[in-house]
Amino acid sequence: MNNKGITRTIFVVGLIAAIALAGFLSAGISTQLAIGTHGLKGDTGPQGSKGDTGTAGATGETGPKGATGAKGDTGATGPQGQQGVAGLQGPKGLSIPDSDSGWIDISNKAGQYVTLANNLNTVDTIVQITGKTTVDGQAHQKYYGLTNYISGWNKTFGGALKDQAYSLVQSSDGGFAIAVETTSFGAGGWDVMLVKTDVYGNMQWYKTYGGAGTDYVNSVILTADGGYLLTGHTNSWGAGGYDVNVIKTDSLGNLQWNKTYGGAGQDRAYGAIRTSDGGYALAGYTDSYGAGLTDYYLIKIDFAGNMQWNKTYGGTNGDNAFAVVQTSDGGYALAGGQLSFGAGNHDYWLVKTDSTGNMQWNKTYGGPDTDICRSLIKASDGGYALAGFTNSSGNGGFDVWLVKTDVNGNMQWNKTFGGTNDDYLYAYTGLISTADGGYAMAAFTTSYGSGASNASALMTGVRSLDVWVIKTDSFGNTQWTKTYGGQGDDIPYSIVQTMDGAFAIAGFTNSFGAGNDDVYLVKTSTEGEIGIAWTDSTSNTLTLYRGANDVYWNYVRVQVWKIK
Repeated sequence: MNNKGITRTIFVVGLIAAIALAGFLSAGISTQLAIGTHGLKGDTGPQGSKGDTGTAGATGETGPKGATGAKGDTGATGPQGQQGVAGLQGPKGLSIPDSDSGWIDISNKAGQYVTLANNLNTVDTIVQITGKTTVDGQAHQKYYGLTNYISGWNKTFGGALKDQAYSLVQSSDGGFAIAVETTSFGAGGWDVMLVKTDVYGNMQWYKTYGGAGTDYVNSVILTADGGYLLTGHTNSWGAGGYDVNVIKTDSLGNLQWNKTYGGAGQDRAYGAIRTSDGGYALAGYTDSYGAGLTDYYLIKIDFAGNMQWNKTYGGTNGDNAFAVVQTSDGGYALAGGQLSFGAGNHDYWLVKTDSTGNMQWNKTYGGPDTDICRSLIKASDGGYALAGFTNSSGNGGFDVWLVKTDVNGNMQWNKTFGGTNDDYLYAYTGLISTADGGYAMAAFTTSYGSGASNASALMTGVRSLDVWVIKTDSFGNTQWTKTYGGQGDDIPYSIVQTMDGAFAIAGFTNSFGAGNDDVYLVKTSTEGEIGIAWTDSTSNTLTLYRGANDVYWNYVRVQVWKIK
């Protein structure tokens, strides 16, 4: 973002000091001497000699304090203070600008960019930008430049084939580590790839892991030693069709160990967390074990990947877990979608266990149709927040659905988000709690964005998908939403809040990049901003960004003077 010229004002500060002199006090002292006694008188006879003089008496007591002296003269005037720093000079005084936008209503543009034309065919200009809160209010420049504004960016990574990101973490150096499935690189059909970037999204290195078969990844987390743990499933090795696969690397992506878990059937993992004992817990589903078609599958391993125990939960139909958290009592909570219980076709299902995986309680949430949970987090009050998608309620075909429960799984509130078309939250780490106590979600939409409004979509009715970030307060009320993407499909699978308070989203795109699908990493500008920022300009235009939470710049005026 460029720093541009603003109206300048000259301020002069003077300092005059007065010095008062204190008066002096005088005190009078009185001393009195005692008179000595005569010697004794002699007998009658001739007169005796005079007796010796007695010794001097003691000094008398000090006399009372004298009266206060007269007030001194007034002190001389102090030296003149230094001249104040000169203020900034206004642009060309009161001359008429070469371009004046007049007052423009941008009250509905919070969190958006606004481009204004000046048609001056030059970038050699002086610009003054002022705002108003109300149309009749006083002009101001409050929070010009925004508070803590950091502009966003986006990057793509990939080869000629498919490269799809499914999980994202910010590393201790401020950069990002992205878990990717690739057919462009590696040993087999699909291989696991770990991409490491710097804080600006520039690739630093990448590594692939896999065999001759198919290797999928759904999660990456930071480990205590600065390395990474990638979790997914594979048929390159293991006991069955697909087995849960965990890959441990050092901080540079070098493989340290690789483990598989499962039976003769299909065993898949989608969520992974570090546990309080230094090990890990994995959540997914299995048809090798359990009661039904597929069951929730919880695996506990130690820090070296050795299995400590595993548990299944479910009924006679398909029950698939996608996320796990460790609870404050040392137990676990798992969430996903299920067909065995509940009110509809699919329902959200939350399972709570003790520290060794024994079920303590379970709850279902949903309506008469399809409700599938994909993400789960612990809330700040000890309860849980679950996010996924629903067509049991909402505005369109499918809508994003956020459910908040208390610590015992009792629903406290729920919210839907979406337009008249389909909007999904499909990401396994698509829900996070934010620093302000609210929530942020990474979804994809066909109701909003470039994919919903391009010419092909309007003519054919076939809409492509755009990344859709939804920010809410602590009660699920929408604060702002943003879309990112192009004319093709842009799908997010993971979101994190970054060290600077913004957000990073990872997924894949065929709107941009080198191949059929490329890794798509989006870093947003710092949200929650107040004020306005000048972000870009050309020889004929100027672009402003109004802070997402700004209340001061409902009206803006841009005046431009050519430098002649």
